[in-house]
Formats: sequence, structure tokens, C-alpha cells
Amino acid sequence: MIRRIVDFVFILVFLWFCMLLGLWVINTLIVPLSLPLGPLLEGVLKVVISVSLVLLWLWIWRETAKKIFWRALRQR
Repeated sequence: MIRRIVDFVFILVFLWFCMLLGLWVINTLIVPLSLPLGPLLEGVLKVVISVSLVLLWLWIWRETAKKIFWRALRQR
């Protein structure tokens, strides 16, 4: 029982840290990014990069949860 709680807390802390790191990267690197492509294309590129980072974060969350889930099943 305690192992499941620790695993759950690990997932929450790790993924909150990753989310905050991703938001910091978007805020400090992508938002002030200035490219000579025109305002519309520049905005689209920023959104594509940001969405890619969010999808990467969701994929990491999924893989972490799957790994912990299958490890818990193997231990039973």
C-alpha cells in the first residue's frame, strides 16, 4: 500500500516539475523568439513548438505511469 502511494507521489512531483520546466522554457525561449518570417508565420511556429513540448510532456507522463503500473503488476 505504501509503495503505491510513493509511486503516485513520485509521478505527481516528477511531472509537475517537468510541466513547470516546460512552461519556463516556453515563457523564456519561445515567446520572445523573433524570426524574420512575418508575424503570422512566426506566431504559427511558436504555437507548433509549444504544442510539441506539451505533447512531449504528455508522452513522458504516459510512459512513466505505464512503467510504474506494469512494475506494480509484476510485483504481485
